[in-house]
Amino acid sequence: MARSTSPSILFDARLVLAKPTGIGQYIGSLLPELIRQAPEWRFHLLRRADPWPDYGLAQLDAPNLTHHVSGLPHMALRQHVELPRLARRLGIALLHYPHFDAPVLWQPAPVVVTLHDAKYLIHPEFFPRMSFAKRVYMRFCFAQSLRRAASVIVDSASTAADLTRLFAAPAERMRLVYPAANPRFQRATAATVSSLRQRYSLVRPFILSVGEWRPHKNHTGLIRAYAASQSRHTHDLVIIGQAYEEYSEPEAVARQLSVDAAVRFLSDVADADLVTFYTAADLFALVSLYEGFGLPIVEAMACGTPVITAATTAAGEVAGEGGVRVDPHDTVAIAAAIDRVLQDHAFRQELVRRGEARWQAFSWQRTAEQTLDVYRCVLEQR
Repeated sequence: MARSTSPSILFDARLVLAKPTGIGQYIGSLLPELIRQAPEWRFHLLRRADPWPDYGLAQLDAPNLTHHVSGLPHMALRQHVELPRLARRLGIALLHYPHFDAPVLWQPAPVVVTLHDAKYLIHPEFFPRMSFAKRVYMRFCFAQSLRRAASVIVDSASTAADLTRLFAAPAERMRLVYPAANPRFQRATAATVSSLRQRYSLVRPFILSVGEWRPHKNHTGLIRAYAASQSRHTHDLVIIGQAYEEYSEPEAVARQLSVDAAVRFLSDVADADLVTFYTAADLFALVSLYEGFGLPIVEAMACGTPVITAATTAAGEVAGEGGVRVDPHDTVAIAAAIDRVLQDHAFRQELVRRGEARWQAFSWQRTAEQTLDVYRCVLEQR
């Protein structure tokens, strides 16, 4: 069969790590749909031996899929040589690399790159431990990916605007393809919620936030707003995300404001429990200072939970009219929004209804369709 109709695609999934990450969620949700929608194409999946099990990558099976387990570390310098060699050996028609450090200097096959955000470049102050050499390398990789990749997929118009501002990247070089909530994210049953409350000793109602414990997630701002709200007397605050030893400011702020007994920090929560946490929460809040998309916003809406989020960057873009959008720097406004959602039942129900309509604007079926369209456009130009 002709190469243009039955190409071989190499998808680099080594960034599905042994822990939950946003990129891991992206890859684990997109790949099954790509494989399902293009059964006549051959997909080669490059992955590590121990990807996070909830994403189902190691168990992914289809007649048009071949797994390649690799010990090549993600972001390794030698990948700029080894990945093109692998692509040439396999007779690949296209490589999809879902990160900024794509191997684009030597290209035996066209490369499609997904750039999820530019937080390291927009807000370097949030990552003080990053070395100067790594910052230079990162900026170089972004620039080369934008210049040399056959096509660049971005998760949001906000990210596209950031890249245009930073690198003068032409808009026609980028394709906006929104991610979505995995279909697993839907309202949990009352029995499942009751079980979760018992296992995690959740006595009081709670507000939920989901996001890695990094400065740009603004957990400190959320904790300050929570401490200033009336809802601190009725609700706990549960923050779920990947912990980092070098960053403990949220815990310190909770202690300083005497709300540490009501603020729970949880990491490495399984997807099944995460779905139930969303359902059990009376309110979801993500008031990040920077987002490239903001997947938890859509996940919360899919689970029927009202959302407060930042009006800035991609968070406001993704939430649309489906959530309450606030200035993430304004703790008074955040506190007022928390109290209004939790105290005004009619408004809360209206938010749930609007969130239901909003999350349905995103689907992995549509994401895969648009991604395959990018592949076809690239292959037609060869």
